[in-house]
Amino acid sequence: MKTYKILIPVFNDWESLSILLNNIHALKINNLARIKILIIDDCSSDILNKKIEFDSFEDIEIIKNIKNIGHGKSIANAINYLNKKNDFDYLIVMDGDGEDRPEEVKELILKSIELPSVTITANRIKRSESAFFKLSYHLHKILTLLLTGYSIKFGNFMCIPKKDLNLITSNKNLFMSFSGTVAKFIKNKTSIPSIRGVRYCGPTKMSFLKLIRHSLLIITVFRKETAIRLSILFSIYVTLIFYFLQNSFLLFILPLAVVNILIIFTLFVLYKKNSS
Repeated sequence: MKTYKILIPVFNDWESLSILLNNIHALKINNLARIKILIIDDCSSDILNKKIEFDSFEDIEIIKNIKNIGHGKSIANAINYLNKKNDFDYLIVMDGDGEDRPEEVKELILKSIELPSVTITANRIKRSESAFFKLSYHLHKILTLLLTGYSIKFGNFMCIPKKDLNLITSNKNLFMSFSGTVAKFIKNKTSIPSIRGVRYCGPTKMSFLKLIRHSLLIITVFRKETAIRLSILFSIYVTLIFYFLQNSFLLFILPLAVVNILIIFTLFVLYKKNSS
């Protein structure tokens, strides 16, 4: 029987975490696998005032960040921490608020038993947010595909074997985006269909501005590919404009040149800022 470690980053929302762990416990999956829990407390201001115990989990470990560094960096730090341990075979990364549904943990485990050497991603087929957010998310996926050449249909919710985890540990791109790093550097992947759940407590914390930042960080993982793609597209555009509109060449070229330079500059600045 293999050991699965479930990594859950948390910031203040201990009530949702308690509900999530209760729901995972209720799945009774300890007949399929040994389950360990790693909770990353992102320097919460709310204090966890009770001990977390479930007899279906072999171990529950809580690590607290010395300062608030955000969801993505917490996952990256935890992965680097876990790489030094040999007490698990698979890592499952998920949110602690209910938006990653606990019943899909069982599906990830079953799929990994069927395909033991493959990373299993939870690909979203349905979301629970507003129509505006859903539209924005689809635009984010289209933009990511155009700029990177990768269609990324999954977030952080996935099951990754230890051998694949070793491929990305210490990779600085982890601090940009876990899902983007997996998409780029782990080739042997499959998926299960996933429905975005509803938060257990309160409204979703993913705002439109956070979605823009999330999109930029994923694209930053592919910054070199994006720079090449933008350069090629710009060269084609310049050629067409010069051929058809010679008299207005600079008028049409300069604005797009500035935009391209700004995008590429932003991606490399984001990489330097988040990887240090």
